[in-house]
Amino acid sequence: MDEVHGTAAATDEDGRPYANGFKPAVYDWDGWTCEDDCTVCTIGADCADCRACTDFAFPYPPHWARTWQEGEPERGVEAFGGPGGMSAGRELVDDGGDWVLIEQNRDAAATARAAGHWVVEADIRTLDPRHPALRCTRRFHGSPPCQTLSDGGKRSAWNSQEISELQSIMWQASEAFGFLEVDDLCSLYGGPHHYYGDVIDGMEDHPDAHGWGELCGGGHLPPCMTPAAFREWAASAVSDERTALMAEMLIWPMCLVQIGAPLVSITMEQSANLLKQTPALAEAIQSEITSVEGFGWAWCSWQIADAADFGAATHRERAWMVATRYEQPRYADHVDGQAAAREMFAHVLKKTGKLPDWMPELDRRIEPYQGRPALPVVTVAEALNLPATWWADTRGKRKVNPKTGRPNGGGSFPLNRVGMCVTAPWYGIKFRPADVPQGEGTTTVSLPDLGVLVGFRRDYPWTYIPARAGAKGTRNIAQMIADAVSPFMGAAISAAVQGEDWYKPVSSYQAALYRLHRKAETNGRPEAEEQLTLFGKQTLLRTLFAPRTAPPAADWKPAV
Repeated sequence: MDEVHGTAAATDEDGRPYANGFKPAVYDWDGWTCEDDCTVCTIGADCADCRACTDFAFPYPPHWARTWQEGEPERGVEAFGGPGGMSAGRELVDDGGDWVLIEQNRDAAATARAAGHWVVEADIRTLDPRHPALRCTRRFHGSPPCQTLSDGGKRSAWNSQEISELQSIMWQASEAFGFLEVDDLCSLYGGPHHYYGDVIDGMEDHPDAHGWGELCGGGHLPPCMTPAAFREWAASAVSDERTALMAEMLIWPMCLVQIGAPLVSITMEQSANLLKQTPALAEAIQSEITSVEGFGWAWCSWQIADAADFGAATHRERAWMVATRYEQPRYADHVDGQAAAREMFAHVLKKTGKLPDWMPELDRRIEPYQGRPALPVVTVAEALNLPATWWADTRGKRKVNPKTGRPNGGGSFPLNRVGMCVTAPWYGIKFRPADVPQGEGTTTVSLPDLGVLVGFRRDYPWTYIPARAGAKGTRNIAQMIADAVSPFMGAAISAAVQGEDWYKPVSSYQAALYRLHRKAETNGRPEAEEQLTLFGKQTLLRTLFAPRTAPPAADWKPAV
């Protein structure tokens, strides 16, 4: 929907009128909800059994046609939900939430469905966050694609000119979606005053020319762009449209609040390079959330955190944002912002002698430990029940450098330490005893093993929908695992804004996942047939027809 509907007078949250009779735009909605004489639901049926509710809420859960009631699970939307890593962590601290995940990749969407989540399988840019079924959303999380930011990609998002242009566009989000407060809306109502309050030429004889009439007071400028138009504008500034998806972190929260959703928190996960290499984008999001010209929220913090510091057996360093509307989040911590900036941008200082021109304020962060002992450090050997003296080879056999006596090209590491960040090629890892030459190991890694290293339970339902006969999807699933949010970090960040404290449930989860009560046994490795029976026919069928699935993407079309 690209038109702004409604002609009746509307007011902002402080009771001030919007201009020109603006009313927050949603689909062509007459205000009907499930409570309005729904003939099916009034006799006690579930919304899922009601065609009216299902059609109204589609593609979201049918019961979202009903207005949220006190005591019900909080509703949340997770953009770029992937295979469900953030959700898996969130469930450790708040298993009563009512969340919808939006994910375009069909295998990731199928995996998240198999894990029990409601998934809208779609390109997020085809969805309008002003859908009336979203009017009761209280939480929002997003993990935008990081390929243009990561070291492993082409780094197109590191282009300073593109980032400057996208930053300028994102600064306009508050005005685009109706959050720019001004002192005088008079001229928009046909009154005698300009934006700054001076009298318009030819209006000197107007009765309110030298005073204030009923509509001469302040308010918010009405929204001037639809989500589709803003997306197009953002994409025009960058060479890779995936970089422009960062704008969704403002489009969705602002449009949700615009339609009256009681949104109280926004969290975000991205490549650490968002802060290290393109801090201007983080600054744009933070300024729009906290400034009086934008949301005016109470808190928005940025920091880099490593999943290995919160229980995972492999490193996964990511940039995290936590924003709360009314008060500080749980685990709020204040630090020396200048010292934090000098540490964050040491590489910039070394090169230019000064800090970046644009960067978010780093004087606040969340500190989930709050002085408590850190969770145990888990090595790869402990996580996979392998001998601590063994090694892993991520590449095949290589020639030895005669000067160093080591294989050329790296790609080998000992298992008696926390592992490097899991990447897609890890599905080809071979393990070997220390006395076996590099590249000659015979013990392979399973896909469940890779998931465990990131922090997923061993029976997590990784799912691949074959693109051709006989395809196993090993690389596809390994890529999913490599891209996913670690559940350990998902729990710590989620607990900052909802649910219970993360420490005890995550400590128990870590101990069970990595069998910390047991010592690794040299002969405790399961046989290959035991390692992976995950992709047999029956498991695939169970996954594809798991309960609580959203309707197939092919059955619906985006609003236009």
